[in-house]
Amino acid sequence: MRTIQTEFIEKGLKQVDRDVLKNERANISNNQKETFSRRELEDLMGCNRPTYRRVGGAVRNKR
Repeated sequence: MRTIQTEFIEKGLKQVDRDVLKNERANISNNQKETFSRRELEDLMGCNRPTYRRVGGAVRNKR
């Protein structure tokens, strides 16, 4: 999550040194390494989505 101060800086409501902002962004990107489980990855890729086929003009689930 971002802090209120970084939000103010991004909106231009507060002035800050460029070096400070670069250091904050570097720290955020290094600390936010997200790991996904196998099930979450398959869900994101769409492996468990339902499949359909045409049967006599109607669309039905493929089993």
